[in-house]
Amino acid sequence: MIERSSRSHLPAIVLLFCIWTAGWGCAYAPPVAVQRDPAAEALAARLKATNAGLTRFKCLGKMTLTVPGQPVQAFRAAMAGALHDRLRIDMFAPFGGSAGTFSSDGNHLFLVRHPSGEYYKKRYGSGSLRRLLQIDVSVGDLLELMVGRIPLSESGSAKLVSAGEDGGARLLLVDEKGRTRQRISVDAHHGPLHAEWFDNGQRSTHALVLEGRQVVDGYDLPRRIELTGGEGERVTLVLERYEANVPLDDRLFTPARPMS
Repeated sequence: MIERSSRSHLPAIVLLFCIWTAGWGCAYAPPVAVQRDPAAEALAARLKATNAGLTRFKCLGKMTLTVPGQPVQAFRAAMAGALHDRLRIDMFAPFGGSAGTFSSDGNHLFLVRHPSGEYYKKRYGSGSLRRLLQIDVSVGDLLELMVGRIPLSESGSAKLVSAGEDGGARLLLVDEKGRTRQRISVDAHHGPLHAEWFDNGQRSTHALVLEGRQVVDGYDLPRRIELTGGEGERVTLVLERYEANVPLDDRLFTPARPMS
């Protein structure tokens, strides 16, 4: 009886084993051979080297936060940063007074709300700004954008695709499985215009638009940075009165707890 019962279940066991091994094979598919594209690699290297000497800044400007279903929040802002992990943004209410401060000193992230005096501090971790901006970008990514560089994926291969008759092009960064992880549009002079990031399922996670141009101490910088999340979240930064490579006291990035 035991022997017949074992044999009766054998086909089902074999079927489950085949399904399991097939799924294992899909999860661990071999890498896709991507032919090298020297022109694309040169463009990626050029984008990474943009404003290479710019490591610190401060500026005044505007910051707008848009979340679907919620009122738009717009602030005047004083911003300062030092690569790769120190950033401070002081937001001012439209009718005067401080609305809040966000800061990173490389060890912790801080958020101070005014006039309530709420004070939040958490470990830096990956530096993700998702809770603040509702978009999965990091402090390092935002700093790169604010010194005129587009954050590029460090892994994968670069491919160049013509974007039409205007002389522009699209740079694709493709992972080892042949999936596009980042797409960057550049103009005829290889200046970045737009970028988009994708997850494993090729769904857009967030996108970037750069508008306007200003030259400060020889550094080529955008005037307006717009980040959009996959669910319609939007963060806009307008950079005004930009000062490059100014001295910054490290204590600036560790805001004090408000007096009660």
